[in-house]
Amino acid sequence: MLSTLFTRRPAVLDTAMWTPDGTTVVQRYRGAVGEREGAIVLVYTADGDRGMSYFAAACLGCTYRAASSTSRTRLTEQEAADLANTHAANCRALDRGIPTAPDDDQAAKIVRARLAGMRKHGTTSRQHVHLSDFHADRVDLQRPADFIKVRMLRLAQDEPDFLTAQPTASGTGTQFLLLPHPPRTRTR
Repeated sequence: MLSTLFTRRPAVLDTAMWTPDGTTVVQRYRGAVGEREGAIVLVYTADGDRGMSYFAAACLGCTYRAASSTSRTRLTEQEAADLANTHAANCRALDRGIPTAPDDDQAAKIVRARLAGMRKHGTTSRQHVHLSDFHADRVDLQRPADFIKVRMLRLAQDEPDFLTAQPTASGTGTQFLLLPHPPRTRTR
């Protein structure tokens, strides 16, 4: 009876040491808000399928996420570090702690939203989807690459007019393609 009074609570993870599932954190920057310590900005990479490492930056105090430059190219580690450092120096948010991991349904919605955001209007060609397209979402998803792949496979089955899945040319994996928006019909 007394043993339940004095049970140990699980240790709270330190935000400064946290690594989201599916990522490798390579640098951390901490902002300052006056005399107080501000939010931590992570520079991380994640599983990719393009044979190269791309990086992203994410603030754990506000909603700042960066996975590409202003010219829409993926970030190198140095570019992500520069963005993270600049953000940490200017962000006035305090550390909010480790974000709550979404349940599988919410995480699936994050994957679907990323794909919908990538889908271009006015184009008639299919667009390749890569795991690195999800780098900006990895802190919020908190899931490994296999979760993303399974969700995309399910979307390809459930919404074949939105996303398709087919074997790669080498036959050793799956390639995902976003389909263009259907043409708009004019009404009078």
